[in-house]
Amino acid sequence: MSLATSVQETRTGSLPESIESPTAKLVYLALDANGTATVDELRETLDLQKLVLFETLGTLESKGLVAADGRYYLTT
Repeated sequence: MSLATSVQETRTGSLPESIESPTAKLVYLALDANGTATVDELRETLDLQKLVLFETLGTLESKGLVAADGRYYLTT
């Protein structure tokens, strides 16, 4: 299943309102659709730079929306 298909199938209201950045929304939806992902997997899937991903994941983690489990990130 592609990310676009997963995003289209995402139920209304599953995206937390506290996420304002389009990049953060994209990263959150990718994690929510896939369950878990490493930074490298997100980089390949979303075509974003690692620095952008680390900053975005850090912001999502500080809001309690994403958690790190070793190398993997997942939605909470």
